[in-house]
Amino acid sequence: MSTLHEHLTEYLTMRRALGYDLDKLEHLAGQFCDWLAAAGKETFTTADAVEWARLPAAADPRWWGMRLGSVRTFAKYLHGIGLDVQVPPPGILPAGPRRAAPFIYSQADLDALLDACGQVFIRPLLAATMRTVIGLLAATGLRIGEALRLTTGDIDTAAGVLLIRASKRKDRLVPVHPSTVEAIIGYRDLPARTATHPAADGPLLVSSRGVGYQRSTIEAHFARLVTTAGLRPRGAARPRPHDLRHTFATGHMAAAYSEGGDPQRTLTLLATWLGHTSTAHTYWYLAASPELMALAATRLEQRQQVRS
Repeated sequence: MSTLHEHLTEYLTMRRALGYDLDKLEHLAGQFCDWLAAAGKETFTTADAVEWARLPAAADPRWWGMRLGSVRTFAKYLHGIGLDVQVPPPGILPAGPRRAAPFIYSQADLDALLDACGQVFIRPLLAATMRTVIGLLAATGLRIGEALRLTTGDIDTAAGVLLIRASKRKDRLVPVHPSTVEAIIGYRDLPARTATHPAADGPLLVSSRGVGYQRSTIEAHFARLVTTAGLRPRGAARPRPHDLRHTFATGHMAAAYSEGGDPQRTLTLLATWLGHTSTAHTYWYLAASPELMALAATRLEQRQQVRS
């Protein structure tokens, strides 16, 4: 008879073949299987699942909810293939952790960050690299890791398309504006960059040694720029590199609502460009922005007035 670990491997293999990102589920459900094995259990009840989920006792209850959610997902699969396990009902523990409040950058914020690059960094290549990172994230909505993995060969300058090689998801193509292509080419051909003798098939964004950057290094540089640019938290929202991605998404959605476009079509396109597995993930950008909610409400009110 297969062990729970073996069933978990089978489930993950099947779901990943369909394109799902299951690293978090693999980690948590795997820990649950380890916990059961240590207790000498080959099956489990809802009580077992809740007992494990509430570890450690001092953790945030939302973390408990995330742990129990992973067990519930796995339990549904086990129950479906005929194993004698209980599927924990929803609502026993709080939902998973809250998403960080997004910091939506204004054009003035972006200008201040770009201007700060030359003030903070003396080395021309580093200043140009940080300007390119900020501009690239703001103009494309890429994840920072995706931008750092971008190679010169991934840039189709003629078609104006970037090939995004994702480590956990499917590769995708992202269209970019001609001005963005021009900026990328300008950085690629920058004398300070070519002087580092970067590998022809290596990363676009390079250090003074001609090699790519670690994400932590870019985030540390970004934090210095935020301070110099004078950006301050807005409530719970603190400026992060990832929020350039949020800003890109909310900007496109705001344009769709305010300029008479098709918000649903824009949402679908954004899900593709951003590399989301579901439009539900992209929709969160709408719910997280009061400005977008107001635009959506205005559009709905206008439609209701037309119908009446």
